[in-house]
Amino acid sequence: MIRSKKAQVEVTFNWVYILIAGAVILLFFAGIIVKQKVASEESLDQEVIRIMENIFTAAQVSENTKTTIDISGLRDYTLYFSCEEGVSKYGLSGKSLPVEDSINPIFAPNEIKATQLLTWSVPYKLPFKVIDFLFVTSTTNKYVLWGNNEISAGFIHSVSNVSAANDKSKINFNVVQVQDLAEIQPAQNVQIRIIDGEGRIKEGDPILPLLMERMKNIPDKSLTAVSFQGGGSSRIANFFVKEKEVWKKLNKEPIRIVSLGGDNDAALYGAIFSGDDQIYICNMKKSFTRLGYLNEVYGGEELTAGKEGGKLREMIAYYKNRPELTLTSECLNYITLNPQDNLQTSLQSHQNKVAECLTRFTAKELPPECIGLVDSALKVKTANDNLAERGDCITLY
Repeated sequence: MIRSKKAQVEVTFNWVYILIAGAVILLFFAGIIVKQKVASEESLDQEVIRIMENIFTAAQVSENTKTTIDISGLRDYTLYFSCEEGVSKYGLSGKSLPVEDSINPIFAPNEIKATQLLTWSVPYKLPFKVIDFLFVTSTTNKYVLWGNNEISAGFIHSVSNVSAANDKSKINFNVVQVQDLAEIQPAQNVQIRIIDGEGRIKEGDPILPLLMERMKNIPDKSLTAVSFQGGGSSRIANFFVKEKEVWKKLNKEPIRIVSLGGDNDAALYGAIFSGDDQIYICNMKKSFTRLGYLNEVYGGEELTAGKEGGKLREMIAYYKNRPELTLTSECLNYITLNPQDNLQTSLQSHQNKVAECLTRFTAKELPPECIGLVDSALKVKTANDNLAERGDCITLY
């Protein structure tokens, strides 16, 4: 009887040991599977972001083209975009490390969750081409033009003329025009951006009750607005987001639109596609920094000290070394001799304005000094046009 009990204890102990050992082995292999899954997901996330980076780079260098990108495989993920201290960041929310870009201006909503991305590149000129702005959005980001005004008409005309990069078909942005905000139908759109071309939206203004009712299932951050006031070089933009039942202004100071205007106004459209004021300001700083580098290419690194270099020096040397040419004195006059608004002094003034703008730039504000770039750019354009109208003179750009 005693032996029988001892045997039972031994058998019970053996089974307990086997169960514990089996559980440990299972946990070990389960841990390996989990680690492999995490590693696989991280690898996939990194691969997706790498592909996106290549797509955005290719889209940006294709001037005035629009690309449709199928991201149906990422329907369960959220893409995010931000820009701080002159560095754009984008990636998959909560996943791998983001891509960082300190050179190319990328104007996009804060978040995108969709099955299709839309990109559009537009050249920014001040007065010569500085860089291509890349606008990124999606089929679930709806843009609502409020009222009949210059901005609404221009934007609709521009987006209706945008074609795909790979064929001749028209690409439809998710854009509608309304006369009353009560006409807005959220439908299946994840985010709605109201474009107010008449400066009607103000800080603390109540949001239309009917619109509130229709947006009740959409987070506050998904209803935003950009409101424009003024025109020409005096145009400003203010960014708003829905906060409970009123509009909350994001930027403390009005943001100047530094632009020469015209069709496909890149600086203006950048504000329309930017998720908030910080994305816009940060990317504009990138463009002004690049403008300074281009001025040095055209006029030399010591341009602000009155010493010509770059292409400008080559132009001057060309005519000084050919005094026998009948056009030499006239071309030189436009380039460097004319006491007012010749090409050299205009370009020098332009570079001085760039330096003044960037010196006063802060992380959160676009300084009013940057608006001076518009006048200095126009002077460079006038001087260059004078050379072009002569017919035989070499132009700067």
